[in-house]
Amino acid sequence: MVVGQTVHLSGATREEFLADAEWVAHEAVHLRQYREHGLVRFLWKYLVESARVGYFHNKYEVEAREEARRVVLADPAHVLRPLPRHATRP
Repeated sequence: MVVGQTVHLSGATREEFLADAEWVAHEAVHLRQYREHGLVRFLWKYLVESARVGYFHNKYEVEAREEARRVVLADPAHVLRPLPRHATRP
């Protein structure tokens, strides 16, 4: 989870996080989103969007997932993991 310019890890070590290129790319998008919108403005927009359409369809999460997939697909050595069941569309 990103707040401002810090990635907060829960249930994973720094090494585990850094070893997962897809996860790093996803959180890097959130870091950019915070820089573009500012802390309070981004948090507000993110929460309103989540309340409106839910986590999976939140445009900020969609952008982060799509960019993370682009990053790992650009690396031919990367093994693409399937999305978690809760992240797939019905």
